[in-house]
Amino acid sequence: MAANIAVHTPIFPVETDSGNTDRTQAIPELAGQTFKQGVPVQLTEPAGFIQKWDGTTVVSGIAGVSSAFGQNLGTSGAGAPGFGYGQVTGNKALQTYGSVLNEPNAVNIALGTPAIDGRTLFFVANGDTRFQIQVDNSSGTVPADYTPTLLQMLGNQYGITFDAGGTCYLDAALSTPGTNTVFQVLDYDTVDGNLVNGHVIGKFISTVRQLS
Repeated sequence: MAANIAVHTPIFPVETDSGNTDRTQAIPELAGQTFKQGVPVQLTEPAGFIQKWDGTTVVSGIAGVSSAFGQNLGTSGAGAPGFGYGQVTGNKALQTYGSVLNEPNAVNIALGTPAIDGRTLFFVANGDTRFQIQVDNSSGTVPADYTPTLLQMLGNQYGITFDAGGTCYLDAALSTPGTNTVFQVLDYDTVDGNLVNGHVIGKFISTVRQLS
């Protein structure tokens, strides 16, 4: 069979063990990236650009979770500030139009247009931050396969699978530590509990994290 639903909610941080704000970073993005907000991202090797997680690398494979969408840059890191507090270059906006009187290098920017600075902003996967993620099952056949059950899932590790739409989910069918797991379940989501395709809260396991 397949996952129960076609589009899943973004992964996002909900709390930290320390009580501090969750850590974020902005690293130049690999060219051509069109990933969604709230999906795992990784650092490429050896250049160190951010791209959508390849879905298979479980050892040092995930840098964090995107807090913005992929910018589909023409070249890797296009417009990103240079080392040593350099300035952002380019139009700095996703959508521009027309020209500006007496300013030949200026453009108009539509109200509300997302900023584009050549970098991916993401929530770092570390040992302090807990994320919420929706549960599904790539091999499911009955409602129980898609339903989070705390007694069954608490403390266990699972993989993450991308759906056809580019969002992703905690995949209950992937549960072999060291082979296909990246996330450890630590709690229910208190809002939807054990509803079908409910959410759970947990952390990316230590061996998966690229930056901590």
